[in-house]
Amino acid sequence: AASTSPSIDALGRYLSRQPAGRRFYALFGGTGVMAVLFNVGVVSFLVPLIQRGIRSAAPDDPLNPIRERRQVSALLRGFAWCVIWSPTAVAPLALMELIPGVDRRLWIFIGMGVFVLFMVLGATEDALRFRAYKPRAKQVKPVFPGHAAAMFGLACAWLFALSITVSQLLDDTIIFGLMAVCPVMLIGWIIVQNHAAGRVDWPVVGGRLRQIGFGSLPHSARVAVTLACSGFIGRAASSLVPAQAVADRLGLEMMPDFALLSAIPPAIMAMSLLGLSPIMTAVFFGSFFGSLAVMPANATLVALSISMGWSLSMFLSPFSTVVLLIDRVGGYAPRVLTWKWNLAYGLVSILAMVPLFALLVALVGP
Repeated sequence: AASTSPSIDALGRYLSRQPAGRRFYALFGGTGVMAVLFNVGVVSFLVPLIQRGIRSAAPDDPLNPIRERRQVSALLRGFAWCVIWSPTAVAPLALMELIPGVDRRLWIFIGMGVFVLFMVLGATEDALRFRAYKPRAKQVKPVFPGHAAAMFGLACAWLFALSITVSQLLDDTIIFGLMAVCPVMLIGWIIVQNHAAGRVDWPVVGGRLRQIGFGSLPHSARVAVTLACSGFIGRAASSLVPAQAVADRLGLEMMPDFALLSAIPPAIMAMSLLGLSPIMTAVFFGSFFGSLAVMPANATLVALSISMGWSLSMFLSPFSTVVLLIDRVGGYAPRVLTWKWNLAYGLVSILAMVPLFALLVALVGP
C-alpha cells in the first residue's frame, strides 16, 4: 500500500532532496522511522526514488555515482540500526522469546540513544570520506510536506492503536497484535487511497488486492520461507551445543560485562560472512544465552548486544536480505555495497561499542 501512497511518495522525495549537509541525517533517520511501519519495504521504495531523483536533476553530472553512494549508504545504515529500537522489528520478537528477564521498554529507550549515536558517527565518517566533494549547483531546500507527514503519523497511530487493542483483548504480545491487524490495515489503506467524492472505486481496489494477493505475496514466499527456516536452524543448532559447558570453557562469567557485550556483535557479524543469515545467528546466540543457568551480563543488555550484531550484519554482510534486496532493485553489487562502501564505518562502529557498553553497564548495572 505504501508504494501507491501519495503521502509516502512526498515524504520519500523530501528525504532524498535534502541539501548535502542534512541529507545523511534525513535518510538515516527517516529510513529508520519509516521502517517501523514498512520494515524492508521502505528499502524497495526509497532506493529507486533516490536513483530517479539524482538522474533527473542532473543526468550528465559525473558526480552522480558519489551522490548515489552516499544516499544509498545512509539509507542502508539507517535501516540496519533501526532494529535495535523499533517496536515492530523482528529481532526483539525473537530474542524476548529466548532470553528471560528482558526489559523491552528499557531496550527501546537505550536503543533510541544508540541509534542517534551511530547516526552521528555515520554522518561524521561520511563527511570526512567525502570532504573534498563540493556541490556544483546551488541547492534548494525542499518544502516540508506537512500534510503528508500528518497522514503518515495518522497511519502509524491507527496501526499501533489497532495492534494494542487486539493484543489487550486476546492477552497476547504487541507483536501478535501487529501481525493480526496488518492485513486489515492493508485493505483499509488501499480503500482510503481510492476514495474520492464520497465513493470508493471498488474495481481499482479489487484489482490492487488481487495483484498483492496473487502477485506480490507469492513473489515474497522465498524470503518468508528463508526467514522461517533460518530461525528454526538457529534454534535447532543451539540445542546441539552444550551451552553451559561452552560458557564455562570460555569463562564467560569471569569476563568483564562490557567486554562480553562488545564481543557479541562482531562475532555475529563474522558468522554472517559465512553465509548465515542474521536471524539465524541472532536466534542461535539468544537460545545459547537463554539456556544458561546464570546470565553472564544484564539480560536486556545481552539482547541489545545481539540485536546490534544483527545490525552490523545487515550492512557488512553481502548475504544479508536487505543488501540482496538493494542489489535487486538498484543494481548495486553486494560486495561493493558492504565491504567497499561501509567497511570503514563498520569497523569504527565495532570500536565504538567498547566504551558504549562500558557506560551502559555502569548505568544499567549487572
